[in-house]
Amino acid sequence: MRHMCALAAFLLVPGCGDGGGGSVRIGVSDELAGRSAERDGYTKPLGAALRVEPARDDRGYLDQFATTFTSMTPENEMKWETVQPRRGEFEFGSADALVAAARRTGKRVRGHTLVWDQQLPEWVSEADWTPRELAAVMRAHVRALVGRYRGRVAEWDVVNEPFDADGSWTESVWYRVLGERYVEIAFRAARAADPDARLFLNEVGAEGPGPRARALRALARDLRRGGVPIDGVGLQNHTAIGSHPSRARLLRNFRSYARLGLDTAITEMDVVIPPGPAPRDGLEQQARAYADAARACRQARSCTGLTVWGVNDRYSWKGPGQRPLPIDVKGAPKPALAALRRILEP
Repeated sequence: MRHMCALAAFLLVPGCGDGGGGSVRIGVSDELAGRSAERDGYTKPLGAALRVEPARDDRGYLDQFATTFTSMTPENEMKWETVQPRRGEFEFGSADALVAAARRTGKRVRGHTLVWDQQLPEWVSEADWTPRELAAVMRAHVRALVGRYRGRVAEWDVVNEPFDADGSWTESVWYRVLGERYVEIAFRAARAADPDARLFLNEVGAEGPGPRARALRALARDLRRGGVPIDGVGLQNHTAIGSHPSRARLLRNFRSYARLGLDTAITEMDVVIPPGPAPRDGLEQQARAYADAARACRQARSCTGLTVWGVNDRYSWKGPGQRPLPIDVKGAPKPALAALRRILEP
């Protein structure tokens, strides 16, 4: 009964694993839910990637998420190795707990990610598939995951990082067996599972000009022209001080996709402060990077929101020493958070 897992905060359900067995419980108090609901909204959603372990175990982390952000993306809990670690055995406990916590605190939910070449269980990545078999496995996985959260997830990153830096297709199991059509198969399966969710093609390192950006735009254009149900393109915007894309660069990118009839979103932003700059200077440069992204998103009618990849530096996938997020390791807001609020609040 692995797929009969917790759907509400405070609910403790045996057998609903957070990536493997055990129970998942995220306690969202009435007081915290109330404080979250009382927050003023933003002109565009300001989201954060949320992880189940600190959300369950660290009250400060959960408070920071609930009282700062208006959208939630599960950082790892909807990825294939967590949701279907063994063929046909679905473990939704962690994802259920995060979706329930988001809904209880009034947050929009972005789903991440359905089809990617990383964080796959070996039964997917190492098997000797025929095209027909692998397409069927993909469709079944997408149907199960998207269908479970039908009506509760606003946007899905359907295909993640299809290209290498040189613009060539990533040699994933999907591409090796199915070729370019794997992207279309994934999008059509997602649309069938939830006709109302917005479906995105998500890519890293495509915020500025270059081979990957050109390949991504060409794929989005071809999918659109071919009648594939794609609604938008996600630009991750993992960056660093001194090299972040400018407001103007991002805005041009957003508008180029709008001309194709597609929305855009900044889906995984963080801004690394490498060793070297004086603390205050580094924080100011970081704030400018976040501000440029927020201004571009606010100016572009087609931008559906900005998500930062984590809640605070302590739990960042980059490591706390990289200081990439708008809240520091102690839970204190940085100038970057003030910049985001100033720009995105009405």
